[in-house]
Amino acid sequence: MTRPTERPAVTTPATELDEASALRHQLADRLTAAGHIRTTAVEHAFRTVPRHLFAPAVPPEKAYANDIVATRHDSVGRITSSISAPWLQADMLEAARIQPGHQVLEIGSGGYNAALLAELVGDEGSVTTVDIDPAVAERATNLLTSTGYDRVRVVTADAEHLPPEVIPDTGFDAIIVAVDTWDLPWIHALTEGGRLVAPLRLHQYTWAISLTRQDGALRSDEPLIVCGFVAMQGAGARTPHRRAVPGTGVHLSWEDGAPQPVDQLAPALALPREPFVAHTHVTVRGQEPFDALTLYLAGVLPGFCRITADPDGNSTVLKPPPRHWPGAAIVRGASLAQLATERIADGDDGNGVYELVVHGYGPTGHLAAQEMAEQVQHWQRNHRAALCPRVTIQPAPDSSPVPDAWNPHVFVKKHTRITIDWPIVPGTAALLTDDQGRYLLHLRSANKPIWRPGHWALLGGNTEKGEHPDQAMVRELAEEIGLAVPDLTGFATLDTLDAGGSFKDRVRVYHGTLNTPAHEIDLREGVQLRWTRMEETAEMTMDPGAVAVLQAHQDAVRPSPDGMLPTLQVREPADQRSRSIVGAHLVLLRNGAVLLGKRHPNSAFAPSTWHLPAGHREDMEAAISCMVREAKEETGLDITEGDLSLVHVIDLLDPGSTVPRIHFFFAASRWEGEPTVCEPEHCTEWRWWPVDALPEPIVPYTRTALEAISRGALYAAMGWN
Repeated sequence: MTRPTERPAVTTPATELDEASALRHQLADRLTAAGHIRTTAVEHAFRTVPRHLFAPAVPPEKAYANDIVATRHDSVGRITSSISAPWLQADMLEAARIQPGHQVLEIGSGGYNAALLAELVGDEGSVTTVDIDPAVAERATNLLTSTGYDRVRVVTADAEHLPPEVIPDTGFDAIIVAVDTWDLPWIHALTEGGRLVAPLRLHQYTWAISLTRQDGALRSDEPLIVCGFVAMQGAGARTPHRRAVPGTGVHLSWEDGAPQPVDQLAPALALPREPFVAHTHVTVRGQEPFDALTLYLAGVLPGFCRITADPDGNSTVLKPPPRHWPGAAIVRGASLAQLATERIADGDDGNGVYELVVHGYGPTGHLAAQEMAEQVQHWQRNHRAALCPRVTIQPAPDSSPVPDAWNPHVFVKKHTRITIDWPIVPGTAALLTDDQGRYLLHLRSANKPIWRPGHWALLGGNTEKGEHPDQAMVRELAEEIGLAVPDLTGFATLDTLDAGGSFKDRVRVYHGTLNTPAHEIDLREGVQLRWTRMEETAEMTMDPGAVAVLQAHQDAVRPSPDGMLPTLQVREPADQRSRSIVGAHLVLLRNGAVLLGKRHPNSAFAPSTWHLPAGHREDMEAAISCMVREAKEETGLDITEGDLSLVHVIDLLDPGSTVPRIHFFFAASRWEGEPTVCEPEHCTEWRWWPVDALPEPIVPYTRTALEAISRGALYAAMGWN
């Protein structure tokens, strides 16, 4: 590749060259000081590539500002191509971990970023940049040639379907996506161990995510970065389903997941009364982002959507979110809940302190608001101070069915299935020893809903908001025993896995010495303290994690020379008791006909197939109560528990599944109302069918149950053979 020192001479006056060079180095200095540039290779690239020559339409001062430079607009003035902000380019280049000799693909051309990539791969590497717009590709070609980077390969194509001849036989070592993308259809083009960095859109939140291909899937290993890019064009373009609530100026949009009807929300949002307010007691400062929370809510709450409201609209929505950053909301039938903030203090910096609150609208808006508020509090307790979420992206299966149950934190795309794992806030534990080689153990209360009740364990607790584990450990010891241990040092990281081997809990263990007799220590939490020798623990009811830590200390496990703490693992014992998913199904009979609904063509379970009104039991809900709720939610019918009788049970094991399902079928002796399609995203129509002439296609176990009911059989097993 032509090196920058061999570039053709330009006719720009020397004074302008000096000015541009000074601005270029100033930009590199700022990016390095801010931590966006972290390696000498990326620093060299930023100090070498003349950014201003890729933005000739603006003065050098603007070209070297830490901001985007728009280079192309569509007919209505929207930016369709730009040079990205330098800070974000630096972060993405660092995350890509590009080495000399790598083969790299860039999706979305502008020229400047491709030149930076060319500097990183060197003479032995290659850079291919793809853009769907011929004008953008031509511009990039001309600018790369004029600046001496003419060996960058520029391809005009729709990146949704890369031309086969573009992909190296061994795959690309790195792919950088420079456009806002809803999906990642490029896993096949990446070599095993290769890196992909892309601004991925999840429920209209765009995050720059750094991923490595491992065993055919992409796995993230760095923090997610909130960002914005021009939108993908062509086959990969994605427009959210945006719907207006009539007469209110309120707009709701869905991008991941099925859109819901909104007309029924008009009365709730047009009411003159104030909304219900659910207080979370979770606070943020004026300039503190809480993007991770909204991404968490998008994954954990069914019916999640984004909300905007016209300031002059005829609605009761308080504090309408700005158009460029729609708010977080959920729809529950004729009710809606929206995440909002309330200023509660000025704060030390004058930017204010705000409480996160949830506004509820409609007849059950208070329930929807409380549901969202509980998830905000769950995030606060378990995830806010934890490590960044981990993203796993797998190719979408060609034919295997998607589970019909709601699967939190899973986003199903066209080409991929994306899973987000939210690490739990790390706990802390103190491995305290005395001069006699004994360990200080703490007997935990057996009558409280705490971790390991009634077990002997190490002292410790969870980190709190903004705390480093080092600080949390000091605080926990002060709270539990009123003492400071000056020589606390990191000893190990203890991970608890569930019986299946999945991560469950993480604790940072610290070692320190203490020679105070147990009876002289002021125990403020728990039952008892005891100095214990290792051999004595065999006769005690011990926390398995504490046993693992004590054994590691006995085995003289130590941190590595580079300071990395060893990781200990303890697995929860397997629970041999079977766990089943419980479903409730409604059998309505009228004049020899049964009520069946045709499921939506896009339904994850049994699309375009006839089925009974049905649903799954929620936490702490009896199956018969589930039936009453589901009947109302799906059909609008009012049924009391006293009018329901159990007529059949299906004991089902789906092919390839390890989780059985118990399906209860309830017949109703009476009901109020006529069946109505209340959830059109799941069901398109209700119809009465003669019991002896059931439609096709019909869910197989539904047919089995109805035929068994006609014979008077109460139980049937399916799939166990």
